[in-house]
Amino acid sequence: MSRDPHTLAGAYVLDAVDDPRERSGFEDHLSRCTECAEETRGLRETASRLGIAMAQEPPPALRDRVMAEIGLVRQVPPAVTPITRRERRPGAWWPRLATGLAAACLAAAVGFGVVAYRVQDTLDGERLGAQQVAAVLAAPDARTVRGKAGQATTGTVVMSRSQDKVLFFSSGLAPLPDSETYQLWRIGPDGAIPDRLTRPDASGRTPPMVLGDLGSATKVGVTVEPSGGSRQPTTKPLLLMSLPPA
Repeated sequence: MSRDPHTLAGAYVLDAVDDPRERSGFEDHLSRCTECAEETRGLRETASRLGIAMAQEPPPALRDRVMAEIGLVRQVPPAVTPITRRERRPGAWWPRLATGLAAACLAAAVGFGVVAYRVQDTLDGERLGAQQVAAVLAAPDARTVRGKAGQATTGTVVMSRSQDKVLFFSSGLAPLPDSETYQLWRIGPDGAIPDRLTRPDASGRTPPMVLGDLGSATKVGVTVEPSGGSRQPTTKPLLLMSLPPA
């Protein structure tokens, strides 16, 4: 194999190992390496989440949200030219009513367009995030590091020097009150740099997320912080993972 088999788990899961001999060699290695087998299982689950994010459809509740926001859109009344008594004839009210209805429909359409744009912008952001995650996992120099807190909590970091990025996801994190959140930190010679905020789902898992530029970071830490995050850690790291040297 031309590459260290321990670095191929991410690329293998994404079907990005193009050399048949390298792929076959990794599969042979996989049958003998418990660490790589465990890593591959975890990354398959992550890749499945990426697929869901890339193909995500608008949620079923979107229509209700759209209709609710339309009701909040200010509808500017149409400009009406005063008419004289002579113009007040049977049927003269219809053009004015039609103009008013047209203006209301236009305002509703604009409101719908704004809401639809917001939803599409959110979905585009999720897809971009999924693409960034996939790029880190498939990088030739991707390296994986795990950290544990107790028996149930595991943090996983996948870093790529060539991508200058580090990916984080976890399982087993305890739920927090609304006043608190988990915050990630890139830690290097100059101290801790604040990064993403995250909260676990009902099963205690956090979604895969790409942090800021790797730079000179040597560790990734997770602390519990106030809901808006902190500029410096205010608690001892719950998870602390050392990054492999270049």
